[in-house]
Amino acid sequence: MSTTSRSSMRSEQFTDDTSSISAKSDASVDSLIFDPNFGAIRPDLYPRKDIVLQQSSLDGGQGRLHTRLKYDFRTCDFVVHLIEAQDLPPADPVTGTFSDPYIRISLVPCVDERVRQSSVKRRTLNPYFNEYFKFPLDFDDLKEKTLVFHLFDYDKFSRHTSLGEVEISMANVDVSNSVEMWCDVQKQHKVAGESGEILISLSYLPTAERLTVVIMKAKELKLSTAAPSADPFVRVSLMVDGKKVKRKKTSVRRGSVNPVWNEALAFNVPAEVLPKVSLEVSVLDHDLIGHGEMLGRCLLGGTDKPGEEQGHWKDMLTNQRKSVAMWHILRK
Repeated sequence: MSTTSRSSMRSEQFTDDTSSISAKSDASVDSLIFDPNFGAIRPDLYPRKDIVLQQSSLDGGQGRLHTRLKYDFRTCDFVVHLIEAQDLPPADPVTGTFSDPYIRISLVPCVDERVRQSSVKRRTLNPYFNEYFKFPLDFDDLKEKTLVFHLFDYDKFSRHTSLGEVEISMANVDVSNSVEMWCDVQKQHKVAGESGEILISLSYLPTAERLTVVIMKAKELKLSTAAPSADPFVRVSLMVDGKKVKRKKTSVRRGSVNPVWNEALAFNVPAEVLPKVSLEVSVLDHDLIGHGEMLGRCLLGGTDKPGEEQGHWKDMLTNQRKSVAMWHILRK
C-alpha cells in the first residue's frame, strides 16, 4: 500500500523546464542598494510555488514517475502534467533490452469515455514525456477519485507488456495549488475496462481512392456473462467528421475467444476526405435474437490523442500502397 510523505515537502518554482524546477534569487542586499530600479515591483522575486510530495512503496524496483497535478478553477478541469519516468524495468529482464514505454492515465471511477494516453518513447527506460491531460469534473468530486497511471512497453505485433502502475488517492492531495509528485512505480495487477486485443491491417491506395481494412484476428476476448466462449464478429464503421456514413462486417466465428478472420473490408474514400476519416472497429458476440453484446472496440484515425491508434493511422498515411498491421486494445 503506497503512502504519501510530507516530510520531503519543499518549495519549488513552477516552470515548464522540468530539469530545473527549483529556483533561487541571486540578488543580494548590496545589489539592491545600488539598483536604479529599487522600489519597483520585480516579479522574478515572487516565483509561483509548488509543493513537492514523495509517494513511496514497499514494492520497489519498478522505477519512479514524475508528475505535476493542479485543478484549473477557470475551466473546471483537473490537469495532469506527465513529466517523465525513471529507471523503468526492461520488458525482457533476461536480455535487459530497452523498452518502448507509454502511459495510460485514468481517473477511477471514470469521468468520461475518453482514453488518455501518452506518446510512445522508443528504446528507453527513462522516458521524458512533458504531456498534459485534462479531466472535466467539479473540484469537490475530485476527492472521491483515484488517479491511475498504467505503464506499458509498446509491442507492434504482440500484447503490450505491463511495466507497472501508480495510484494516487486524490483525497490525500490538495490540488487547489500546483503539486509536484515523485511516485514509486508498483507492479501492475489489473487494468480495468480492457476486453482483449485485435490485430488490424490498414492500407490506402490513392490511385483507386480505396481504404482497405483487414481484420486479421483477436485474442482473449472477455464476455460479461459466464458463457465459456463467444460467437464474435467485427463491425467496422467509416466515419467522416465523427458521423457514421458506412459500415461493413466480417463473418461470425463460432465458439472462440481467440478468433481468426483474415477478411478484407474495403471503403471508397476520396483523397481530400481522408484527413476527416476515422474508423470505429467493434467486436460483437453474435446473437440470433438481438444485435449482439459489445465485447470491445477501438477507434483509428480522426483523433488527436497520442498512442498506438493514432500511430497506426499515421503509419498508413506515410506508407500508402503498403499494408500496415498493428495490435490494438479493445475497450468496452
